[in-house]
Amino acid sequence: MIRKIQKDEISQLYPFIHKIFADMELPVLDEMSQDLLKEILIEAMHSPYYRYGYEHTWICEREGKIAGAFFGYPGVQEPLIDGPLQAAMLAHGFPIDMIAQENECLPNEWYLDTLVTAPDFRRQGVGQEMIQGAIDIAKKAEYSTISLNCDIKNTAAYSLYVKMGFVEKTKIVLSGHVYWHMVKEIE
Repeated sequence: MIRKIQKDEISQLYPFIHKIFADMELPVLDEMSQDLLKEILIEAMHSPYYRYGYEHTWICEREGKIAGAFFGYPGVQEPLIDGPLQAAMLAHGFPIDMIAQENECLPNEWYLDTLVTAPDFRRQGVGQEMIQGAIDIAKKAEYSTISLNCDIKNTAAYSLYVKMGFVEKTKIVLSGHVYWHMVKEIE
């Protein structure tokens, strides 16, 4: 079942966000303690405007557990999406340039920023269910295009996205990694 995250559940998603940061090899992981990073991220996640904030977060629930989470928003919001994290970092004495501010989508797209499946629920259709959930959300928001970025080395994710109807549009670089910017026209 796909549902919106509740504010009081947001801290449960820290392991998902940490995995995203680790997969992207973000330097912030080496620059501060894990406890401080967790505190800063959870502070930012409590903002409805942060890319991983509760207004942009849905979960896939199975067996009463969080089987996966995805984060998405209208592309037009992208210029301000990392402001809450930058503010939290500054408040703790860290420069905002530890988190790159990069363009990831176009303003006319509904952007599926990230999706992560919990290890115990991998290869059980959770990713597919979350992608379909994101497509449904974008359609309900009256977007005709949904987009995402896929690391060109992540062949398993790429295959899933193609299976779900996404096509390559261009290559982009995010945090020093090459990604396919992929889109799906919503019917």
